Amino acid sequence: MSEYQYDDISKFWESEKQDEALGDLEDLQLSKMIECLSNIRLRFAETHANEDIQAEIYEQEAINLEFMLRDLLILRRNKILQAAVMQEEPSGDMTISEEEFYNRVFRAFSGHDEFVENTITGSPSATVKLSNSDTSATEEATDDDDTRQLDYVMVRFLQPIEEAFVGMDEQIYGPFDKEDVAMIPIHNAKVWLRNGTVSRIVPEERKEGE
Repeated sequence: MSEYQYDDISKFWESEKQDEALGDLEDLQLSKMIECLSNIRLRFAETHANEDIQAEIYEQEAINLEFMLRDLLILRRNKILQAAVMQEEPSGDMTISEEEFYNRVFRAFSGHDEFVENTITGSPSATVKLSNSDTSATEEATDDDDTRQLDYVMVRFLQPIEEAFVGMDEQIYGPFDKEDVAMIPIHNAKVWLRNGTVSRIVPEERKEGE
């Protein structure tokens, strides 16, 4: 993926503002945008004292980029939140962090919808019939299921990983060749998604749903 420049980020931000639907954003894209901001901050810091005009340009560009990136992520957060409230799948690709946010909110509203329906119909929820110990066990099992769902991601390796590594789940993964596909812990995947070592694979059922 090519480097992002100031104008590229501005166009991306404008597109997200104008479109009601969530646009596509991958971890690597966001990483390139942040890298652009970091580069401009560095140029500003390295500007000589007698280069007032150039320093002002870099300073203003950094301020503008900070605003655009912050607003971009807030715009996307609000669209993702709206989709979760409506119990719908967001239209665009999300970063790992955005998808974690969506899943948590989606489950919260799904649980509350069930509570509302049970209240209206007078049906006691399953947890009311359970003893305290059974309830705790049920909640722990549900939490474990949610954790498994959120903590792993399927990726394709764009660069080889020559040595095996220990994942956040303390399991050993790899080595991997280029084009290998694997399910790995999200915490390990995040860094590689941002630096282009791997690309994310979206499950077929989600693609068909879109």
